[in-house]
Amino acid sequence: MKYKSLQSGFSLVEALVAITILLIAIVGPMQIVSRSINSNNFATEQVNAWFLAQEGLELAQKGRDDLVLEHFRFRISGGAEPSPFATFQTQYASCFADSGCGLTVGNAVSAPVQVVSCNTLATCRLYLTNSDTDRSKYQHNNSGSSATLYTRVIKMIETRVGTKVREIKVTSTVTWRTGSLISSQKVEAVTYLFNVYDSN
Repeated sequence: MKYKSLQSGFSLVEALVAITILLIAIVGPMQIVSRSINSNNFATEQVNAWFLAQEGLELAQKGRDDLVLEHFRFRISGGAEPSPFATFQTQYASCFADSGCGLTVGNAVSAPVQVVSCNTLATCRLYLTNSDTDRSKYQHNNSGSSATLYTRVIKMIETRVGTKVREIKVTSTVTWRTGSLISSQKVEAVTYLFNVYDSN
């Protein structure tokens, strides 16, 4: 006489197969989401770096333009002011060095563009300010600010024809490190400041 068991269930093999299928169904989409988040973060960092590099070029151009306007004010009032390009080369001398410089928007009206010498890459690190009174959110001054991923170095090279400076090549390089990547990322923007008034 045979007895039939009324209890039924999954065998060990069936349970292992079910768990494996469940893991594949969960891990695959989780990896896709994780990679998507990493790609999104990298894209955001890259866009920020590009805007910071562009801002460096604009600050260099603002420095040149402010000196040209000051030169015309002295001329109108009858004063003798040195050439704006010569003054620019003096005030931004550290930008012509091999190590480059850092430029940020100053809060003072008398010094709208501040120049920082970049002896080391750490001195050109950008900090995110917490103050609402600062004219720029990214500055090289770390007082009361939190460090960012970014460093910005501005380098300038002059082109002369005879004794006159005809143009200055300005290169703004922003570097940063993303997550666990070993090598740092870099964005570089270039512009030329021409001696438009032929003043030097």
